[in-house]
Amino acid sequence: MKTILIDSGTTNSRLRLVNGNESKVIDQLKINVGVRNTAIDGHNEQLKKSLKQALEEILEKNSLTAKDISYLVASGMITSDLGVHEVPHITSPAGFGDFAQNSLVIELEEFLLIPCIFVPGMKNNTLNFSNPLESINEFDVMRGEEVETIGLLKQIDVEGNGIMVLPGSHTKYVAVDGQKNLQACLSTLGGEILHAIQKETILSKSLSPELVETIDVEMLEKGYEASKKHGFTRSFYHIRLLQMFSELDDNQRANYFVGAVICDDIQALMQTTEHNQVDWVIVGGSDPLRKAFVHLLKYLGNGWRIIEASDQQVAASMVFGAQEVASIYLADNQLNVSDY
Repeated sequence: MKTILIDSGTTNSRLRLVNGNESKVIDQLKINVGVRNTAIDGHNEQLKKSLKQALEEILEKNSLTAKDISYLVASGMITSDLGVHEVPHITSPAGFGDFAQNSLVIELEEFLLIPCIFVPGMKNNTLNFSNPLESINEFDVMRGEEVETIGLLKQIDVEGNGIMVLPGSHTKYVAVDGQKNLQACLSTLGGEILHAIQKETILSKSLSPELVETIDVEMLEKGYEASKKHGFTRSFYHIRLLQMFSELDDNQRANYFVGAVICDDIQALMQTTEHNQVDWVIVGGSDPLRKAFVHLLKYLGNGWRIIEASDQQVAASMVFGAQEVASIYLADNQLNVSDY
């Protein structure tokens, strides 16, 4: 029997067809639909319709029917209030088994009545903070990154306490202890800032649509130091000035810009790890942001063991993570199906 793993985010969703408990992906399909559509439309009909069509497409392409699929695993924003079925966040700290124990199995018409394991996200433990306004930096949530974190930890052998760095639309930091429990998460809008500033400000004429094509370590460091010394928004205006008064090309200016943004992200991380032991840092996500983070984290020179996940490990992380949660769930439960 085969399984299908569904990872749905803000703007995109991805379906992966996997053979049994193996981690090899037989086929995959990416669609440009996510919970952003729900937010815009005010309902989730477009999301559900598109996911059903994608599910039917991947089955037809591989000469399969719904009966050939033993179960689905859904993670990410698909389990939020803007997704297909909401599953409450679990509270940190959380081990692999906690995500499995709090998963919900639902059988939906939109998913061709194939039992679907909906994996919950995680929220920080804030029971000791009664005033959110005064302690808002202690609060955070994630959906999808917990599966990605589990998947990378299944592939990369580390010991002790560490930080998972997951750049994307939002930069996600996930603190992990020596027993592989997810202790807390921290999020920034780093990726969205890169996109928004490049697309919607005067800097669109100073930065190419592709932003960074290749990593320029000197310019990354220059942008990092500029943001640290002169501030976040002033360093952005440097990009305009560098176009006017320097010979730097698009790629060099883009590296300067990325370095400035990552500086702010790293400062947020450093404030939360100030009094905590960090033995390792694993950087996931896609290039070029992954390599930019790796270089600048090493540039800090604070003695952390910085590990860059490979393209293959990053691509397989959602598969390993979803399968790990599903296998723990199935070991403890029969596949009981409830109505939507």
